[in-house]
Amino acid sequence: MRKGIVAGLAVVLVFLFVSVACAANLVVWSSPDNADALHELAQNFMQKNPDVQIEITPLSWEVLYPRILQDLTSGAGSFDVTTWDLMTAGAIAPGMLDLEAFAKEHPELVDPNFDDEDFIPTAKYVYGYWKDKRIGYPFYGAAMFFFYRKDLFSDPALQAKFKAEYGRDLAVPKTWEEAKEVAKFFTKKFNPDSPTEYGIALMLPRTHTLFYMYLNFFGPYRRSPEGIAKFGKVDLDWGDYFTADGLPAFNSEEGVRALQDVIDLMQYAPDPLGSDYGETLEAFGKGMVAMVPQWTACLASWKESPLLQPFEEKVGVAVMPGGTPVSGGWGLGINAASKNKEVAFRFIQYATSKEGDKIQWLKYRIGPTRKSVVEDPEVLADSPWLKEAYVASLDGASHRPRIPEEPRLEDILVGTLSEVLLGQQPNSIETLNLVASEWKKILGK
Repeated sequence: MRKGIVAGLAVVLVFLFVSVACAANLVVWSSPDNADALHELAQNFMQKNPDVQIEITPLSWEVLYPRILQDLTSGAGSFDVTTWDLMTAGAIAPGMLDLEAFAKEHPELVDPNFDDEDFIPTAKYVYGYWKDKRIGYPFYGAAMFFFYRKDLFSDPALQAKFKAEYGRDLAVPKTWEEAKEVAKFFTKKFNPDSPTEYGIALMLPRTHTLFYMYLNFFGPYRRSPEGIAKFGKVDLDWGDYFTADGLPAFNSEEGVRALQDVIDLMQYAPDPLGSDYGETLEAFGKGMVAMVPQWTACLASWKESPLLQPFEEKVGVAVMPGGTPVSGGWGLGINAASKNKEVAFRFIQYATSKEGDKIQWLKYRIGPTRKSVVEDPEVLADSPWLKEAYVASLDGASHRPRIPEEPRLEDILVGTLSEVLLGQQPNSIETLNLVASEWKKILGK
């Protein structure tokens, strides 16, 4: 009898040991705008996997990026999983787990329902790859969109007045030249009958925001047939600021014209050089402007704005004028130094699955990365604009460089662009040549 009890205790102890050994505590680092969705996805995953504990740690961009680099360089393995901005791909790639190689080594961990081909092609690459290495799965799809006051554009009196003045219908602008006319029309200084004080809200501060905002204007020139003939096809790693052979492309007539488009629009915007995300969000939400280029995260805020009710009748979403909005967004990847790679791999598959992608959009307005979610009837009933404006924007998006030198390049260009917008330097090829020269030094060209 005693031997049986001892044997039974031994089995229990072995079981407990195996359970403890199999348990995992995942540390997940995240940008704040991804954290709420990741928290819910982690809760769902832990309910199905009670032996796993997942800690989501939100970190501001200014903290997150350097901490990722520091950990990957040291090999400390302080985190298992992280969200990473598409611009950081080249910098973080050496320290991230190659997911394709890992999946081949561990086929038993691959979710048969993952459906890798369901990802929107552009999203699959820019949120997943650095060259041939797969460092993440697409988590947060994003491009800038053009939001406008649908009710004002459909107002019969405003339509008649616009047509009388400009000889064409009042419509959402498809080019920046059209945007200038519409912005002027909705600015009281130029049209006392305008229902809004200004035509458009622009965010052009001397920060990284200016670096990506300029691409909304340069992209249409860079990606035009003439631009492709002159600069070559766009390399998704080097982005639209470069030629096909890795030289600066913005120090050109096209770069000057794009900057002039920005300058021309500034007179129709409230404090464009002093405004960033929050200020432009507020300007549109309070009915101060008729149009604004923005990210999709703004929708949650505007849905609570009393002046924008009923929301579906007052807020419209369109592709950016010119058709090449700057891309944003995040991938979800695994630290190569993680001690919990197997569980981490299972978790990121779930977090980027069809189920996870749908939850993220419907509850947190995190842009979908899967074709099936964009085409989902429930999603389209909630956001009918996704099928046309969203996919077209991702597919046609212009991209910032994802090379490791990106932060240094950004600082230099932002400084000069800001000085031009302030009138401290001329908008000329010569001015942009000075930036291009500094970029070449950094890149050793």
